[in-house]
Amino acid sequence: MDFLKQKKDELFNNAEAGLRVMRLKNDVGELKKEKDELLKAIAIKVYEQFVQGKLADPELQAACQQVKLKQWEIDEKWAEINRVKSEKV
Repeated sequence: MDFLKQKKDELFNNAEAGLRVMRLKNDVGELKKEKDELLKAIAIKVYEQFVQGKLADPELQAACQQVKLKQWEIDEKWAEINRVKSEKV
């Protein structure tokens, strides 16, 4: 009987540890989301400074310029989508 109780306790402890690991992984996932949101907020503030001409750092200016170019590409694609839609009608 002692052997069965020992195995039962081991299974219980393993299950408990597994649940704790799952909860901790969930916490890590939530913390990563929060960090990503904070980074996104920083990026938006930096880009706003770039647009206002207040950004002095050349590396950040270059990165913001790349974002601006991507937005132009997106705008061009949307314009093309709208042209194709209007031709269709």
